[in-house]
Amino acid sequence: MTALQRAELLELVLVGPDPEKHGVTRWRCVDLQAEVERRFSVRVHESTIGRWLHELGLTRLQPRPYHPRKDPQVEADFKKTSPIWSTRRSPSALATAR
Repeated sequence: MTALQRAELLELVLVGPDPEKHGVTRWRCVDLQAEVERRFSVRVHESTIGRWLHELGLTRLQPRPYHPRKDPQVEADFKKTSPIWSTRRSPSALATAR
């Protein structure tokens, strides 16, 4: 790939995918592999994509994806009405209960 194509790949990764256009909410190497083939007509192995990302100063670690139509108010309402399971199951809560 040329330097211009690598710069375009970096921009593509930093901006992130468009769920409607790309069909994904976060980039995986296999998704980028298909996008590189579509845009640049270059077929490479999935591990090559990972190496290129590393060379561009990026890591393969991704933040947890979120749904594009996520509603914070609905999420807050759900948390208010849901039982608190995590405190009952946490090791510190079990130690104090004994």
